[in-house]
Amino acid sequence: MNEALKAAVRSAVLRLLDPLVKWLLEAGLGVGDLVSLVKIAYVRAAREQGRSAGGESKRPNVSRIAVITGLTRIEVANILAQGTADLVPVRGRQRAERVLSGWWNDAAFQDPSGEPAALPIRGGKRSFGALVERYSGEAWLVATILEELLRVKAVRRLPDGKLKAVSRSYASVSWDPAGVEAFGEQLSEHCETLLHNLKNPAHARYVRRVLNGRLKPDYVPMLVRDLEEQAQGFAESADDALNDPSQTLPGRSREKGASLGVALYVFETQGDESVAEYVPRSRRARPSRRRSDHRS
Repeated sequence: MNEALKAAVRSAVLRLLDPLVKWLLEAGLGVGDLVSLVKIAYVRAAREQGRSAGGESKRPNVSRIAVITGLTRIEVANILAQGTADLVPVRGRQRAERVLSGWWNDAAFQDPSGEPAALPIRGGKRSFGALVERYSGEAWLVATILEELLRVKAVRRLPDGKLKAVSRSYASVSWDPAGVEAFGEQLSEHCETLLHNLKNPAHARYVRRVLNGRLKPDYVPMLVRDLEEQAQGFAESADDALNDPSQTLPGRSREKGASLGVALYVFETQGDESVAEYVPRSRRARPSRRRSDHRS
């Protein structure tokens, strides 16, 4: 990689870190916490790279990881010994999403009009318990998933005790563990897609970004409303196609399923917001060594 490309990568990393560091500061995490996490991420990425290249099987090559990451062998060995399972959240959020989507798309759990039926928590093949078992694969998760769907207000409890789905979206945007997990998961998916396209331009995944940096401010609220309505319509259509029961593996299937999704978001930036360009040390202005004359 030539220096011009490395400089572009550094500038891109600074742009990525700008909102990320603001988020970390809000959470009370300092630069030391970030450095520790970055070291773990480097070790994980280097180990995965070795596996992809066929150079590692079960035991990672500590020396190779140390060489390509710049960490010491002791640091690499300690990180590998400690493990990072506690830092990688189980994607339990996806289970709740699958259950909610199944409720909206599977005719077995819909009323005659095609809307999600009001379901009893337990009892037979047409219950919330049966829905959870079919779409999460684990019957014992009924209480956990119900609590989560009630918390994000995607489901409400009716006076007769039955459950009603009131939202197709499981969006969690609160400053809580679920919202933080959603933040990390969605950011990771977005970055992985863009990285895939950089590495595989001939087989790029669809990405489209539309922006106007000189929009009249008074027009913004109306346009945001219209864009959100259009995006909601597309998202529901995509949900129907992606979660077609006839094309979805049952929860207890031993066959490994593919993961495919679409993300939509509206972004807005302030006109005075900018990110300084990364300037290599070789191009930075050096302070003059000449002493200035001070005359009284």
